[in-house]
Amino acid sequence: MIRETPFEKWYDDLHAICGAYDGVPQRGQRAVKGRIGVHAFDHLDVADVWGDVAKIERDRAGIRRDDNEYIFFVIEMSGTLAVDHNETQSRLAPGDAVLLDSTKEGVLHLAENSSRLMSVHLPRQSFLSERRPGVHIGRKLAAATPVARTLTRHFFRFFNENGAGERQGNASLLYDMIHLAFSRPEDGLAGITLSDAASRYDLALDLIDTHLTADYLSLPWLAGQLGVSERQLQRLFHAHETSFIDLVRSKRYRFVTEHLNHLPHVHGRISDIAYRAGFQDLSNFNRGFRARFGMSPRDYHRGRRTAPPHMA
Repeated sequence: MIRETPFEKWYDDLHAICGAYDGVPQRGQRAVKGRIGVHAFDHLDVADVWGDVAKIERDRAGIRRDDNEYIFFVIEMSGTLAVDHNETQSRLAPGDAVLLDSTKEGVLHLAENSSRLMSVHLPRQSFLSERRPGVHIGRKLAAATPVARTLTRHFFRFFNENGAGERQGNASLLYDMIHLAFSRPEDGLAGITLSDAASRYDLALDLIDTHLTADYLSLPWLAGQLGVSERQLQRLFHAHETSFIDLVRSKRYRFVTEHLNHLPHVHGRISDIAYRAGFQDLSNFNRGFRARFGMSPRDYHRGRRTAPPHMA
């Protein structure tokens, strides 16, 4: 029998593990047939979301409220799930999977008789920057495909039928398998129609995300990829109250902090992480980190490792 949870607690638990995603109840609903749980896969959080609410939605206000950014690898466990995300609509049955981007709006419509899904929280900047080409966001990965079967078999090796972690998984291997399953090597810029400045800006962000750690990332390179002049590209960034340099620096610091948040021990690896993120001068990196966060990278890591988990 499915255990019921007061809607308010279900809603609060969803926020505690998934961030500013809002559960929307059915008309007159006061209790949810299901619960929210959280497990660990290596150093990653895995949300276990079970319920019969009308939908779970992410809007612009929710995006602005969240400091953390994730790519969510979502597997449908039971029931059905209709997903509207990244201008793509799909319907998931048990075993199907999809990638969601926390920086984009979206709606998940759950089955009225209860849906259950599991969601692996992948630090967004690290996942996108270290694995090229890009990945399909919002497009369903059908359970019947060979790559999906391999991926889900690897994932479920580490979880019993109740979703409880049995032993430590390999997060790096899971990253690579997810990227392989959702990769889009056939996609190229030639097939993309840039109808307006907003589309061009979104594509610029996507290119920066997926080439962030490359030594060739520069304003001239990005302008060439977009087919505009450097001056036009600078004006585009200024229209969004930023600049190429500020945006790249911010994303590279996020790359570093994501690694510090998820590594239990770093020892002498902070400098390696900084170089991998694209910082060439370690002294400038350390000064900028202290100016941005008010502490050294090592102190930041020490504080994050002693912080309590989202949910026990």
